[in-house]
Amino acid sequence: MTALLEDRMAELPPAKAANWLLYAVCGFVAVFLLWAAFAQLDVAVRGQGRVVPSSQLQVVSNLEGGIIEKILVQPGEVVKEGDALVALDPTETGSTLSAAQASTAALDAKIARLEAEVQGRAPNFPTEGSDALMEQVAIERSLYASRQSDLSSLTNAARARVSQAERSVAEAQAAESARRENARAAQDELNLIRPLVEKGIEPRLSLIQAESRAAVAQSDLSAASAGVTRAQAAVSEARASLSQQVQDWRSRAAAELANARGELAAKRQQQPALQGRLDRTTLRAPLSGRVNRVLKSTVGGSVAPGEPIVEIVPSDEVLLVEAKIRTKDIGWIALGQKAKVNITAYDPTVYGGLDGEVVTISPDAQIDERTGESFYDVEVRTSAEAITEDNGTQLRIGPGMTAEVALIGEKRSVLSYILRPFTRLKQRAFTE
Repeated sequence: MTALLEDRMAELPPAKAANWLLYAVCGFVAVFLLWAAFAQLDVAVRGQGRVVPSSQLQVVSNLEGGIIEKILVQPGEVVKEGDALVALDPTETGSTLSAAQASTAALDAKIARLEAEVQGRAPNFPTEGSDALMEQVAIERSLYASRQSDLSSLTNAARARVSQAERSVAEAQAAESARRENARAAQDELNLIRPLVEKGIEPRLSLIQAESRAAVAQSDLSAASAGVTRAQAAVSEARASLSQQVQDWRSRAAAELANARGELAAKRQQQPALQGRLDRTTLRAPLSGRVNRVLKSTVGGSVAPGEPIVEIVPSDEVLLVEAKIRTKDIGWIALGQKAKVNITAYDPTVYGGLDGEVVTISPDAQIDERTGESFYDVEVRTSAEAITEDNGTQLRIGPGMTAEVALIGEKRSVLSYILRPFTRLKQRAFTE
């Protein structure tokens, strides 16, 4: 087309050729300006960064300390959350826990026996459980039988006194009955003789003798009735004594029961702490990751309480890239802004990059001690934790890898870029 235009211009007179050239240049400039006004380019802020774990390096330690029994991992080994890392000697803690469990079993069996003694029934011992519990059940069953024998010996004398008093009551009641019959007979005799004496049929002496016999019989009856009352009081006293002995026995058992229950509650409160301490003798990974360092690697060596033993670098489902952005570019950065991350270990022209977004912007600038330049730390969270090839193979990305980060900003026209020098010149014009 240019050759045709030149041929056409050669055929024209010089004035017309100049006009055609001017029109062509103006048309080209107009088309270019029109394109520049509508063509949009992304504003991108670039920075160098490195992959960092989304959570800090995890240090595994033991609260109580102890002696190292086994080292179960090596530096660089991948572990999952809950995997065993180091085993400490559990002998001391295990012995303390076993003693507490045996003490608890003994108290359980003792409480079952004491409840039976307090309630006056046969004990309900557990029929199954640990060997320690069954051993204590056998001991308490034998003790229950022995104490019941002691209780029987203690109460037998009181029961004998009750029986003796009851026999005395029966004898006194029999004597009272006989005396009552005698008194009735003497009274009948007196009633019979009195009219005869009054009529002169019987001598006065017979009346006196009859009255004397009636008085003696009545006195014997009163004495017999008093004997019955005394015997009945003796029965009540013997029964009260028996009841008091049983009550005292059960009161002592109830006091022992209360003490045993309190002791059992204290023992049970201690056991979870002891069990937790025993569980902690096996140090486990608090999260999934890679073992960074094993700080205590001597089997048989001692570990102080809280002393670091293993370091784990977390392996996260997402990656965080910490980029350094120059202070002059920070104004173009905002939370949630889209980003493109290229891992320098993998050629982006071959493997591509990762999409991400800005999640953190440092509140203040920092100074690079090596170069003296100021910068802001910007963290970008990627949408994936690995780069996937076309065949599905995933390329691992780990903490420490370097990356190039492009933070995608707003779109601008090409014309705005062309006019930027003139805009700056205008802003600086007429200033001293």
